[in-house]
Amino acid sequence: MDKLETSNGNILEDLEELDPTEFDIPDVEEPSLESILKEAESETEDNVSLLDNITNGFSPTSTGTPEKNISNGYLKKSEMASLSVLKSLETTSIKSGDSQASSVKKKDAPQFHGPVLAFYRMQALSNHIMSSADRINAGKPTSLAVSQLIAIGTAHGIALVFDNDQKLVHVLGSVSVGSKYGSVTALAFNMDSDRLLVGYARGQILMYDVKSGKLLRTITDAHPPGSSVLHVKFTDDPTLAVCNDSGGSVFELNFRRVMGVRSCESRCLFSGSRGEVCTIEPLHILKTIADHPLRDRHLLAMGTLTKVLVVSLRPQIKVLFSHQLNRNMTNIPLISWRLSVFVESNTRSIDPVLLFARGDVIYFFQVKNENWDNILFSHIRTMNTTYTLINVAWLNTKTILCLDSTERLHVVDEATQAELETILLENVNLVYSSATFKSIATGGNVSKALAAIGEQTCYHSMISYNGTVLLLGDLCVYATKVRQWNDRIRTSLGWPNGHQRALELALTFYNGTAKSVLGLPVDQEKRRQLVSEMILDILIEYVDLSMTKLCPDNGKLEVLIAFFKDVVPVCVDHCLHINRIDVLCDRIYERFKADCIAHTVFLECLEPYILDDRLKTISPIVMQDFVKHYEAKNMLSNVEACLLHLDVASLDLHQVLSLCWSHGLYDAILSINNRVMSDYVGPLVEMISMLTSAMAIGKQLSDNMTKLGSKLLVYVSSCFAGVQYPSGMLDPESSMAVKKQIYGCLTTPKLNVFTEEYPVLAILLKFSTQEMLNVLSLSFSEPEFQGQKGCGRVQQLVDILLRIMVETPGFTPDQIGTLFVFLARQVARRQDDQQLRVNRMLIQQIVEYLTSPLSSQEESSKHEERQQALVELLQSEVIGNEEDSVHLMKLVERAGFYHALRLLYDRNRRFDLIFETYLKDPAKKEHAFRYIRDTLQDKTVDEGEKDLLVEKVSQNIKELIKIDSDQTANLVTTVLHGSLQTVAAKLKDQPQMLYFFLKGLFNPSTSHFHDADNASLNGDLSIEPEGPNPYTSDPEMVQVYLSLMCQFDRNKVLQFLKSLESNRPSNSIEIVRRYHVDEATAYLLEENDDCSAAFMILHKVAKDKLQKFVERCENDIENSVSLDTEKLMAESKSIFESVIGLCQRSSSKLSEEQMEKLWFPLLDTVVSPRREITSDSTITLGNSNSELEKILKELAQHVLTSMMSHMSLPALLQKIIQDPAYDTGNFGEIKEILLGMLETYQYEKTLLDTTLNLLSRDRHESLSSLKKFVVHGIAPRSQYCAACRESILGFGTGDKGDSNIVIFGSGTVYHESCLKFDPAISPVVQNQPPSPYESPGRSRRSSNQTSLMNAMKPQEKRVVKERRNYVDRKRQINNVSKIFLSAKGGKESSQTQGQRIFRREGSLFAVPVPQNSRNDSSKVDDAKTYSSKIRTLSLKSGELQPQDFKLSVAAPARFF
Repeated sequence: MDKLETSNGNILEDLEELDPTEFDIPDVEEPSLESILKEAESETEDNVSLLDNITNGFSPTSTGTPEKNISNGYLKKSEMASLSVLKSLETTSIKSGDSQASSVKKKDAPQFHGPVLAFYRMQALSNHIMSSADRINAGKPTSLAVSQLIAIGTAHGIALVFDNDQKLVHVLGSVSVGSKYGSVTALAFNMDSDRLLVGYARGQILMYDVKSGKLLRTITDAHPPGSSVLHVKFTDDPTLAVCNDSGGSVFELNFRRVMGVRSCESRCLFSGSRGEVCTIEPLHILKTIADHPLRDRHLLAMGTLTKVLVVSLRPQIKVLFSHQLNRNMTNIPLISWRLSVFVESNTRSIDPVLLFARGDVIYFFQVKNENWDNILFSHIRTMNTTYTLINVAWLNTKTILCLDSTERLHVVDEATQAELETILLENVNLVYSSATFKSIATGGNVSKALAAIGEQTCYHSMISYNGTVLLLGDLCVYATKVRQWNDRIRTSLGWPNGHQRALELALTFYNGTAKSVLGLPVDQEKRRQLVSEMILDILIEYVDLSMTKLCPDNGKLEVLIAFFKDVVPVCVDHCLHINRIDVLCDRIYERFKADCIAHTVFLECLEPYILDDRLKTISPIVMQDFVKHYEAKNMLSNVEACLLHLDVASLDLHQVLSLCWSHGLYDAILSINNRVMSDYVGPLVEMISMLTSAMAIGKQLSDNMTKLGSKLLVYVSSCFAGVQYPSGMLDPESSMAVKKQIYGCLTTPKLNVFTEEYPVLAILLKFSTQEMLNVLSLSFSEPEFQGQKGCGRVQQLVDILLRIMVETPGFTPDQIGTLFVFLARQVARRQDDQQLRVNRMLIQQIVEYLTSPLSSQEESSKHEERQQALVELLQSEVIGNEEDSVHLMKLVERAGFYHALRLLYDRNRRFDLIFETYLKDPAKKEHAFRYIRDTLQDKTVDEGEKDLLVEKVSQNIKELIKIDSDQTANLVTTVLHGSLQTVAAKLKDQPQMLYFFLKGLFNPSTSHFHDADNASLNGDLSIEPEGPNPYTSDPEMVQVYLSLMCQFDRNKVLQFLKSLESNRPSNSIEIVRRYHVDEATAYLLEENDDCSAAFMILHKVAKDKLQKFVERCENDIENSVSLDTEKLMAESKSIFESVIGLCQRSSSKLSEEQMEKLWFPLLDTVVSPRREITSDSTITLGNSNSELEKILKELAQHVLTSMMSHMSLPALLQKIIQDPAYDTGNFGEIKEILLGMLETYQYEKTLLDTTLNLLSRDRHESLSSLKKFVVHGIAPRSQYCAACRESILGFGTGDKGDSNIVIFGSGTVYHESCLKFDPAISPVVQNQPPSPYESPGRSRRSSNQTSLMNAMKPQEKRVVKERRNYVDRKRQINNVSKIFLSAKGGKESSQTQGQRIFRREGSLFAVPVPQNSRNDSSKVDDAKTYSSKIRTLSLKSGELQPQDFKLSVAAPARFF
């Protein structure tokens, strides 16, 4: 462990295989160098961090492993709170869980990874560093480089070179060199480790021959002076290197040797002025991969403050990739390369993986070389961490090592983002390159951004090489690498609960789910064999310690039991997992057997594993002890359950069967005989013999024998179904054999140990006739009992049943009756060629039994069963066709089998009698309506049969009304078409039934009229017809129904009267008055405009209700309010609502004086109780007083609020003030009422003002938008008329110079004269002005004009169309402008001479034009001035600023 591994070995075996399709890897296009350099620095990465809870694996304390000097740490809450939010294409948070499946199974415990890293101090090397500081004044270490050798740079300019054994090989440089060049800031070996580049703080670079220690080159002009060397790196080409200075620039170094003279040529690859580069990393291709296509491209990754770039150095410099980094520039960029094996389309390729990070985000990209000129970067994944990164390195192809800003090392699995281990670097004291990045040695001439990130830079303090990561401290060097798998397990033993943790970790290696595995073979069998041996060793050691050292010494019995309950499952689980039951039942069991408590716990812990089918075999010794233990505890049922799951072939069958027979473990006996010996009949016969002996005694069977009989029935049923008893399935061949054996056993007439015929079937029938027949009924549905052969088997069993139960004594009549029911169903179900042969006498006996009277105890359970059997016989036409059908009907009717009776009547087409059966059948009464409808609509039923049915319905109309009055009324009116008077006459002596009938007539309920399941089949005949109810127009019928409603349903009278469209008010008022239905009377009086009478009635009712309520409150017991009082209170509120509604409806028709006669008495009614309470001081109502006061106050306030919209405020105030209740001058009680009235008035006033303000604002905004629109100017697209192609600048020849110009919304410009004289517009249209909203001339063009348009070219058509639009628009403007201006109170403005009209989307503008009278010399100036004005006009969005621009006529755009 003190040596670095320098052998490359077969490096391809360590490369991880990645499938691009698994990660959905996209391709990244190549950017150009110019586009990269010109990108805005403010661009940020669109990554979102999905912050997840981080849970580390089990971590040891610092004292847990003597080899470690550092302890694992955890994140603090303050650190978690400071996490930033980033975005990414594919973002996952680092977890400590095993894999991505951990996000699905959140309840599962995280996987234990154990101690992954071996962390140690390189003692010899550290001693050399400290001694060099004293002996040669080398100073403290500043930088580190690792290859086959180790180089350490110091603060005094010296480079120490060590070999693989940590021996000092060379001391390069001296203190004088350090005083001249400064401290060593960067080191780099070439691929052969024979050259070493040393960069210094003052910018110089030296090259040494490592073998001889000779200085080969001194490079002083590789980069601009005054800057430090941040990085220097060799490429795969030993003559090519790159360096990075503190100015942020990157330079290429080409080494040459000509005629023995060594030289170095430098070329700038990237200038720091474009963005300062902080880190560089060339891609190294192993020499073992000689033909890799990227070997000669020399890829270089560079990380700036804002982005990551990848360029190729050969054959020419080319930018291949660019990726923007996040905005936080205080975090340093990190870059690392790794080769991995990718599998795509069954082909393997070795491609580089680029890792770059910044802050808390890590990106992974695959570099694919499609051909020489096409290198693609495909995104693999984005990883978000919960800490800020300052360095990152690859431990192997699957594991990365992250160093955060708190100096914690995080071991992370790259594929699953699982955090495997966290280590706090307590004593390392990492070396940071702060002075170098601040360029202190050269005067600090660096940017503030570069100086800021220098506080966290430690690029040269953490170096990875061949799976080992070296950490450079101020006085020492530490190394860390992934432990071997067995070392990780052994180290876990020293932790708390070490053996359990070690076993848990070992299982992950055994299953192949462990992360960062080192040292195990790839072959699964070999790997499992190695791991299982180690698991057994740890397990044996754990058991020994549990019985000695770890076992509680003086604990109580409960403590010991709990302890061994934790130990034993661990042993069982791991032995089952590695399939070593022999060790569990041998060495481990013998060790636990030494202690009685451990032995007991061990045996009891086996049961759940057996029942879950995880433990299928155990040794005979363990099984014997297992049975004895449960036998001693009288828990043999548990043993039986276990025997059903165990592989009995490995047990002592004699011992097990003897135990089962002696203790009655029948399920186990049957299962063992079936599985081991394939004997399905032997145990059945033996158990039948036991059941026969128990039944022969004549006493009630014991619970044990009852269970046995039930088990045998289930066993026979399972065998006939081809199912393994008690659970499981049989293969088809075994299933056929089992069915044959059981069938033969049941049909065997004689057995040696029995005296009666067919003993097995007879005993099971005597035990439970019903259940045995059910077993046979289920078995007859199997394929073996179908067809001709199957029917023969069924016939044989039926004959045997009749012989046993009917011809042989020993069965009770009930048992025989059960057989008859069974036979009836079997005979009915088998038709045609599978018909069972049963003589007619037996059929008659079956029918007689089925229709025989039942006792009261059997009636509910047996009635439906017998009826169903008889129905099946009738449907199969086995019975019912003989001459004695009348006798059969009598039997069926006597038994109350109405379903069967309907079938018999249907054969005789007695539909009227079928209807009667529906009325008699309690379960089918409501189906009578549907039957009547279906039968009367059936075309196969003749008229005579329908008449009989109608007559029978008429005779039973009262019964139908009792069932459902709504459906009866609908039936009479829609299907029967009967006379309502006739029905009413029949029901005259029963007024309540007549009311229900009429109720269904006047208020039909469609939900009862049809069966939702059958409505679509037979038509929706019973749904209420659309439109008004025709029966409400019959005055006499309405009066009868109203009278009956007043008697039997007073609460619905008012609702009924409101629903009537026509009525006789005088008769209706007389009826409701006769029965004192006050609310209905008031409604009718109000309809007759007698509001006063209606008010008197309702007012009287309200007054009486209120008085009763007050009296009830006075009579209530203190501290209690009865339900009657609450009901009376609700009724009082309801009637007062009615009175208030009446007053409100009537107030619009009455004068002020008449309204006072309505409202003031109502107000007195609600105020008078308060007046009495105030005057009578002897009234004490307890808690009901407050409730009464509250209700009276609410009523008074409600009445006053309702009055306010109809009565004047002075009249209301005067009425309130003059009330005797307030004559004492105390207005405190009415203060709330008065304030409420005033608030209502204030609210109405505010509402009115707000409405007016909104209307005014809307009008103002509308006019403002119109004004802004019409004054917005436009500019022409050309200075030539689109029609005549002459200039529009006003200095042309002829009349065109004085003509106005017109600009359309498209920017096309015309002379107004060119548009006026349009030959395509008829003279009639030009001389006859159209209406303001009509497009003139559009509909009155002649046919020759249409043909002329068709002959024109497209450009000519466009000109003509625009001309016509202009004429139409201008005529509309002349008319609409008058309307617009008159609305504003202005006058129409005439167009002034010398103005030109502009139009924009329906609005016209006029601007002045240069006059033609001016001389030619000024025309050019006029043209320039005019052009400037046109441009000015087009830029204005509000009022026109130049004074010589004037708005002449404007029309709102909405009018067009």
